[in-house]
Amino acid sequence: MIMVKGTKAMLAALMSRTARCVRPRSSFVSCSSCYSKKETKKLETVTPRRRDVIAEAVATGQPPLSVGPDNFSRYSSYLVNNARNGAGSNGVDGFSFLRRGAEDDNDTDFFWTDTLSSDDCFRGQIDSQAHDPSAAPPFSVLSWNVLAQKLYDSQYKRRRIAEVALQSSEQPQNTLTGSPHPHPWPKRLKRIVETLRHANSDIICLQECERDTFGQLAQILSDCGYDAITQEDDRLGLPARARNVSKHTKNRNHLVATFWKREKFEPVYDVLIRTRSMTTVLRLKGGNESSPTLAVVNVHLEGNPNKSQERTHQLHYAMSDLARAVQDDQSAIGKLNALVLTGDFNCELQSSASSLYMEMGRLGKQAGLGGVYGESCLVLPDLLLETNEATRILHPIMEWSKPLSEDKINVKPHPFRRNGMRSAYPKWLGRNDAAQHFTFCSELSKRPVPGLDQCWYSSSTLRRVGLRNMFVDDSGLWERYFFDDDEMQVRRDDERIKVLSTGLPDPECKHPSDHLPIGAVFNWIHSNECQESCVLDDEECSEEVKGLKVIDGEGQDMTVQSRGELDECPIFETPQEELSFLLSRCPFDSRKQRDDAIFVLSSVDPPVKHKVKPTPDQMRQLEERREAKARVLEDSSLRVRPWLKRIWKASKLAGKVEMAKVKAKAGNET
Repeated sequence: MIMVKGTKAMLAALMSRTARCVRPRSSFVSCSSCYSKKETKKLETVTPRRRDVIAEAVATGQPPLSVGPDNFSRYSSYLVNNARNGAGSNGVDGFSFLRRGAEDDNDTDFFWTDTLSSDDCFRGQIDSQAHDPSAAPPFSVLSWNVLAQKLYDSQYKRRRIAEVALQSSEQPQNTLTGSPHPHPWPKRLKRIVETLRHANSDIICLQECERDTFGQLAQILSDCGYDAITQEDDRLGLPARARNVSKHTKNRNHLVATFWKREKFEPVYDVLIRTRSMTTVLRLKGGNESSPTLAVVNVHLEGNPNKSQERTHQLHYAMSDLARAVQDDQSAIGKLNALVLTGDFNCELQSSASSLYMEMGRLGKQAGLGGVYGESCLVLPDLLLETNEATRILHPIMEWSKPLSEDKINVKPHPFRRNGMRSAYPKWLGRNDAAQHFTFCSELSKRPVPGLDQCWYSSSTLRRVGLRNMFVDDSGLWERYFFDDDEMQVRRDDERIKVLSTGLPDPECKHPSDHLPIGAVFNWIHSNECQESCVLDDEECSEEVKGLKVIDGEGQDMTVQSRGELDECPIFETPQEELSFLLSRCPFDSRKQRDDAIFVLSSVDPPVKHKVKPTPDQMRQLEERREAKARVLEDSSLRVRPWLKRIWKASKLAGKVEMAKVKAKAGNET
């Protein structure tokens, strides 16, 4: 029997045959209001007879009984048990099997490497497919926050003020650095270039670049064979056209920059720029349009620890921009084959709203799941995703060791959630001891943070085969060819202990940033590789590289069919005819959405007269329609949104025509 805290938490754990909980008992905490203790409530186990009834209902695709708190728990527990036995589940990510989560300690199907070069096939680590000339070659991605020099200098000034203050007191100074001054930019730039050259990655994503010094870095890497673009790039002859998709107008303090090897990739679409992200669509150079296309999203998320909702929204906006580009401009991008989203997340991989949002695809009541996440979220059936019962499953999400309230996780589902978005670096790295594996260690605090820099990829179309070591020998001082693997690991541990004692950047400037670079090697999954991770239909299987599934908030495929029908609308004589046509042809997401749209278009009662101030009641009705219009547009799917905008435009034109008639009539009467 499972005991659950909180009378409002209807289901905090899904039960198996032996009432075994899915997640650790310590995580069963009510997320209601102030997390106070309340009376406990017992949940019944599932009887064998009930299992048979539920099994029959699942086979027919219908719930066994009316969905209620008790039935919901039994139905979910059946799915949990059968998914564990290999029967599969129908989870929010669209997979037809129980996907192995990133928390699985057996997630070790990769090799560690010092270099990310794909020219030597990673010393035979990649399978024979990589050697097939007709197959798409593997590629690598490196991400690194290089620490803006202005930010580094300002941190040093604050540190010096603290040192002077402590010198006049009796407080110990062991937490402060022994470095006499910050490393100048030329010294750091030289070391940054050395690290990037040694890594030899196909794609490089940098954060905290500065506008004044980016041109210098871009020129050096251009000589190494890289093309580059950044958020505010004023250089001549850019490799791709940049397009701002956000309302940001001021100059950014820090920039993200993406580099790619020009001999291997070419941009095929505008670079989509937001305040905290930049999306670049690249295609492998293969001499034909069927070469795989890769979208690289470079992010530097909000740094305030308390702004978890802003971070999830920034991820959602970046992926939604890409989804619109795929939907609205198929001729330029074609079939999008893979997605890699990487950068400085400013939150831990092991436990945060952003990492759960990337993995699960949806969070919060707006997505129909309350605060559920983890294995519980994977086994929720489609029939229950948008039910009120599902929204009342309150399971707190922990970020920076604090539970997030419901209003901190209110974000729409992202459109790539059916592609098995997965972290390249497993969550078990640094989970129990951050000092063993980390990506950030401040020079002042000496506190290591695991998984602050993250790399996510579409596991339905990409296979992760290698990860970059935390510490590598890029100078030859370790004389690696004279040491075996055990001795090399000892030297890496010595380097790690040294960094923990000095922080980053270290006094010798061997590590020129407070972040360590991360990198991964990926190989393409072809459609003829029939694995259990396949999410494509059988008729789509071929020798081509798999394509991504892009869906809207309701789980519908985002295609250009509905938009194409909208563009092919006939020419109308009056705006009212166009409005009637659009209302009859618009593929509304639901009947309620259609009723709300008609309510928005309806006139107030009584109608507002020309040149007469509206009454308070009329103002109230107008405000209700404005709020309903914003709500309908915000909750609409990307497939319906262009139709709604066209409807609002036609309605506005029809109103102007009617107003012109009223004015003409008034003029004739006078």
